[in-house]
Amino acid sequence: MRKLALYPLSLLYGLAIWVRNLFFDLGILQTQHISGKSICIGNLNVGGTGKSPHVGYLIELLSPLVQVQVLSRGYGRKTKGFIALSTNSTAAHVGDEPQMLFNQYKDKAHFAVCEKRSIGIDRLRKEQPASLILLDDAFQHRYVKAGLNIVLSVYDQPVHEDYLLPAGRLREPMSGLKRADAIVITKCPEFETFDLNELKKQYQKWQIPVFFSRYTYHALQSKGRILEQINEVFIVSGVALPKQLNEAFPPSTNIRHRTFRDHHTYTPMDMEEIHHFFDTFATTNSAIVTTAKDWVKIQPLLGAEDLQKYPWYLLTFELEWSDQNAFNQFISTYVVSN
Repeated sequence: MRKLALYPLSLLYGLAIWVRNLFFDLGILQTQHISGKSICIGNLNVGGTGKSPHVGYLIELLSPLVQVQVLSRGYGRKTKGFIALSTNSTAAHVGDEPQMLFNQYKDKAHFAVCEKRSIGIDRLRKEQPASLILLDDAFQHRYVKAGLNIVLSVYDQPVHEDYLLPAGRLREPMSGLKRADAIVITKCPEFETFDLNELKKQYQKWQIPVFFSRYTYHALQSKGRILEQINEVFIVSGVALPKQLNEAFPPSTNIRHRTFRDHHTYTPMDMEEIHHFFDTFATTNSAIVTTAKDWVKIQPLLGAEDLQKYPWYLLTFELEWSDQNAFNQFISTYVVSN
């Protein structure tokens, strides 16, 4: 019923997007084609498709072959303009996802944030003219165009079944795939449980390759007091799709959530609230679990006494592909030929 009520607003939003895209297609609004090698990881809908993990995967794949620079908008940061990330950077100054990626891959790539991608690209090109630039979430930012555009779509929230904002989660219609070079269906269940070829048929109109990825979760990493056994988890997160984190745990695990809005900026009061609520139910086998994206903002707020008292754990994962060799070859072919 709510979607039906919002549908007229979605029509108006869709008209505005259609006019905007038409202006770009006609050249009324100018698009800067990025010189040299560049790859954009983006989506048609709002967050939660897994862009940052896929950027991380490409860093791992490409850093042995070419210099890699990563450019993000820096969503949620308290600063503006171009900033190159360094060991002095914080999530407040550069955004949580860029800071998370920097912490994980600072030895394999250079990172920068800039809300105006064209300015950021010019700065990066002057620093390393022969580098490959990875654009994190710039598919709708049509003022720049990467050499290779990869669109992500979540398995259980496919773009072909979604609606335009505000009735749904689409930022532009599915016709935007005409600008894409490939689509990745992310956060899949085990690949043996569904028909990959049947799902590919939904995208055959666009004549682009379709790949499939899923998360394989690692054992929890202790960041505070260590528990001998964990059978209950209290998940603290500010991500787009928090319920999907349940998949990291066996069905027998008792799961509670404290969910904040995506890209939430944590405060000392939040930590007091989290710890107070945890104290109301915790047993000797209860853990507080959070994501890497949240941890870069939570860690600075926890003192040594907090970490001695509370069993904070970090949930991490890696990407698994239905056909990893095919995806790697697709990327490598672009890099070698450009």
